[in-house]
Amino acid sequence: MSNDDLQAARPQTLGDLVHGIDHGIEAHLAWNQRLLRCALLRESPGDELLRPDAHSVCLFGVWLSSHRPTLETLDEVLVGRIAQTHQSMHDAVRLICKQVLQGQAAAVADVQTYEQGQSELVALLNELREHVAEAETHRDLLTGLPLRHGLEYAFDLRHKDARRAETQLWLAMIDIDHFKSVNDDYGHAVGDVALQHVTRCLLGCLRETDALFRVGGEEFLGMFLARDLSDVESLAARVLDSVSAAPLRAASGLVLQLTVTVGLARVHADEDLASATERADRAMLRGKTRRRGTFVLAP
Repeated sequence: MSNDDLQAARPQTLGDLVHGIDHGIEAHLAWNQRLLRCALLRESPGDELLRPDAHSVCLFGVWLSSHRPTLETLDEVLVGRIAQTHQSMHDAVRLICKQVLQGQAAAVADVQTYEQGQSELVALLNELREHVAEAETHRDLLTGLPLRHGLEYAFDLRHKDARRAETQLWLAMIDIDHFKSVNDDYGHAVGDVALQHVTRCLLGCLRETDALFRVGGEEFLGMFLARDLSDVESLAARVLDSVSAAPLRAASGLVLQLTVTVGLARVHADEDLASATERADRAMLRGKTRRRGTFVLAP
């Protein structure tokens, strides 16, 4: 795994993300001055605006590309619109400047595209900024999973769903085995990549009606509905297999065989979140003391 891979994988602080968004707004608002000098003085705006791939090599383009996976966990559609608007602005500016430098009047359509794009980009970046601020308490920027905030609400909803559908509500406490040794042996950057990898594995085997939260350093809490015990055991087996069957393969050639241990607790009709979570956690710890890489049912 290269240094670039590790840097891209590390979680960005909210301050870092907000600073990058603010810088993007400032940089593109400053384009007006460069365009004015180009129009009045026939002065080149610089190669970073005239080259065809300018949108991907400008400072904001590089920043957006490197942080895009993290930002897409907040709002993938919004980030896609930002990237598209950013590129259309660059395309319009390049045409405008080339026409002016050749002694021609800029096309009205290009000027309108640029003006509309600039206004839209600033609005989109401000919207993204709000998402980042909201994520401080609601969402884990590393994995994209919701944090503890909202657990009670999700638990109450699924409790009602279980009663309405006459099914069982279960909690799953999921812990990555020997995760401390991953951080100790390979560094926290590799540990971050491992967390992202396990998250993808877990999400890939859960159903749309299931919920997954990150509740600790390497701990996840799942909520799901099941018809009977065989349904529960089938889902737990899929969770174990999804991780153990997909080793983490880094660009450097490093291969990590990861496993998880799962504690399962059926939620009683009158049981609260704290009690059910505690039982699932105790079941998970019993699995840890046995052989790890397994699931244990709470009594």
